[in-house]
Amino acid sequence: MEGLKITGLVVDYGTFKLDSIDLNLKKGCITGLVGRNGCGKSTLIKTIMRQQDAVAGQILYNGKKFAENEVEVLNSIACVFDAPHFNIMAKPKRIYSLYKSIYKKFDSELYEKLMKKFKLPDNLRIGKYSFGMQKKYCLILALCQRPEILILDEPTSGIDPFDRNEVVGLIQEYMLDENNTVLFSTHITEDLDKIADYIVIMENGKITLDEEKNALTGNYRIVQCADINDEMRSNAIGIKKGMFGYTFLTKNKNVTGSGMQVKIPTIEEIFVHMLGENGTYSGGNQNLSYKELQNRGGL
Repeated sequence: MEGLKITGLVVDYGTFKLDSIDLNLKKGCITGLVGRNGCGKSTLIKTIMRQQDAVAGQILYNGKKFAENEVEVLNSIACVFDAPHFNIMAKPKRIYSLYKSIYKKFDSELYEKLMKKFKLPDNLRIGKYSFGMQKKYCLILALCQRPEILILDEPTSGIDPFDRNEVVGLIQEYMLDENNTVLFSTHITEDLDKIADYIVIMENGKITLDEEKNALTGNYRIVQCADINDEMRSNAIGIKKGMFGYTFLTKNKNVTGSGMQVKIPTIEEIFVHMLGENGTYSGGNQNLSYKELQNRGGL
């Protein structure tokens, strides 16, 4: 069963539109959401969290509609937004008391444990915290709600590498419960290489890719070479020319050549090569969208 199921979702700002979004987030899985700035990731998250109205479509939370199960849904979902969604002039004790009164499953013991783990002082106003400390505090609040659905919008941005590793560890620990579901939006794709089960790419308000991560990385190779011929170009996706030669993505896992280096791509390499200018592929498949390439057998 899906932890979160989105069908035909449309959000229209006039100047920007989420267009017919279909997305199924499976229980027990982490789905990584990537895309360039302005592609619609934050709008999608705000809509899931009922902070933005949709003009069409449906969202089911553990199979339930929000309108018919408001209290249950609100107690089953938590979000770490890209910025604090509470009064940052308050001290942690005040925020803690507020959350404990709102969320019936709020875990006070876990709260104390994580505050000590991240060395967050409770005598400072949240606004006096560094940006990284604020992000960690928001994650603590979300985890202590004991949600079944956890939405993360850039949770590791602005956090040093050591704390990033600890944050990723907390998310992995949260996922030990196979009834839990995570949507993880980030530009730090290295985190998704470590923990994501599925990868979703958004572009211009649409989902252009939704695939199991290991299958995605296993189906492609990243190639570095000093020169590129017509045959290589015909199988290449997102050719990029650098100071020392060419780099491209390919589905030809048996590609060989003199001086050529071939490896399994990272999520970042797949993302960078799949999305060219204006959301089209470059290289030999120029001007074809991802779905068009699929339909024509180019992927």
